[in-house]
Amino acid sequence: MPSSVCRLSTLTQLHLDHNRLTRLPDNCLSNLTALTSLTASNNATTKLQDGLFDGLDKLVTLNMSHNQISSIGLRVFNGSAMLTSLKEVHLDNNRIHTLEPWFYYVGINGQLHRESRVYFAGNNISAFTNKMGWKAKCGMKKVHVNMDLTYNHLRHIMDILCGWNVSLITLLCIYPHVSHELDISPNHYIECDCVDFSIYKLLGSLFKLTFLGDTYCNGPQSLFRRRAVSVPLDQLICELKNRCPSGCRCVHRPANATLHVYCSNANLTALPLELPELPKSYTKYKLDFSHNRRLRHLEHRPYFVNTSILELSNCSIDSIDLELWSELANITQVLLDGNQLQSLPSSVATVSLQRTKFSLGKNPWKCSCDAHWMSEWLKSIQSSLSNPNDITCSSPSRLKNRNIMSVSGEAFCEDPASKAVKRTLSISLSSVIGVLVALLSVAIMVYLLRVRLYSRWKFHPFDRDECLGEDLIYDVFLSCCSSDNLPHGNEIRQQLEQRGYRVCYPPRDFVAGETIQDNIYGAVVRSKRTVCFLTSQFLHRYALLVLSYNLFSLV
Repeated sequence: MPSSVCRLSTLTQLHLDHNRLTRLPDNCLSNLTALTSLTASNNATTKLQDGLFDGLDKLVTLNMSHNQISSIGLRVFNGSAMLTSLKEVHLDNNRIHTLEPWFYYVGINGQLHRESRVYFAGNNISAFTNKMGWKAKCGMKKVHVNMDLTYNHLRHIMDILCGWNVSLITLLCIYPHVSHELDISPNHYIECDCVDFSIYKLLGSLFKLTFLGDTYCNGPQSLFRRRAVSVPLDQLICELKNRCPSGCRCVHRPANATLHVYCSNANLTALPLELPELPKSYTKYKLDFSHNRRLRHLEHRPYFVNTSILELSNCSIDSIDLELWSELANITQVLLDGNQLQSLPSSVATVSLQRTKFSLGKNPWKCSCDAHWMSEWLKSIQSSLSNPNDITCSSPSRLKNRNIMSVSGEAFCEDPASKAVKRTLSISLSSVIGVLVALLSVAIMVYLLRVRLYSRWKFHPFDRDECLGEDLIYDVFLSCCSSDNLPHGNEIRQQLEQRGYRVCYPPRDFVAGETIQDNIYGAVVRSKRTVCFLTSQFLHRYALLVLSYNLFSLV
């Protein structure tokens, strides 16, 4: 720049376009105290150093577009000598990568109907920093500014607030004191994900998202090249990789304050020990562990306390610890249908499940006597059950496919078929016993009256040979002592013969000339029966007979 220009202290406008300037001389510009407009576009300037515009308190317009500026000093626009009149800054089409919040100091010079303007279009801005230490706070001086960030590399609008240390609460606080427009359209690097959810929701109500203009989403893939303003808030999601279980997909959905963990059909044998951290304290897990057929046992996990939905349907869970039911009772929805649950501990009935929606259908429930309490329990929590009609008995066969709530407590323990069999057996047994008693009674009567019956009907039960083929002469051999013959022995003989029996009666029927022993032997072998009239004399005579026989044998 010619040195003569530096001496023109009354100069109000300075045009240095197309001069291939690589650096503006700060020692010269500080002398141009009356300068209101400075244009140095289409040069090769790479840096705006601190103190460059000190003393130019009347400068209104600064145009440094189409240069190669990549560095701006922290005190260029908020130094000790403030640019108190500067209202329009053109830094478009440069090489700026990061942006400090110095736009604020230009904005405070603006007016309600004549806003300050700061142009950053066509740079490479992708990061926002606050090394200058600017602090946004309630009650700060009101600004009126229009900031153009079109055709840059912005990925998230939230990067601006985070980079400049402005919280959403602070933004709400200072909003009534800020009149400005933000234009980032078009910008083809915007990620339409959960990072910007809060700012989209807030700015959507404050600015109607007009600042997005024709900005299109660069990601995620499902929203690629879709206009950012058309994306519903519930589609602003983020996939989380850190601590996400292997084979699972973890998605943060701020629209409904949930972190979804999709582990369906992930071949799990146990629940994950850890999950991604919740982004907000009010965010809840929504866990989908369904269709893991190797998952048999449900165990405590610390993340249950922050879980709103627990999906465990169509696994192979066959038992749940009682202690765990207290944790499940604090979860909004628990889906356990399609597992292998056969029974529950009766102490589950003591756990309050009023805040939870349970699904227990399509399990092989065993409706045994031990489970009789389940009917009344399920009725008491019916309002907390999803698809209660699917909770049916699998066994025993008499109750198969019956809804457990429709089975009375007694029916769990009483089998109608078994009861009918027992009744039939009881009746049959009673009948048999009755018949046996009748037959026994008849037998006893017959036995007691046998003599009369035999006599009345001339029935001789002994008229038969013991050995087939033998022709026996007598029905009975009446053996008695000779001293007892009269009158007792003879009287017995007469009674027998009167009834038709053939009696061998000694001595009448003994063979004369034979010994007594031979006659007795012959009488025995030729008679069907032998009747002995036992008396003391008979026994004495019999003993002497046996003794003499033995002595004769020894001789």
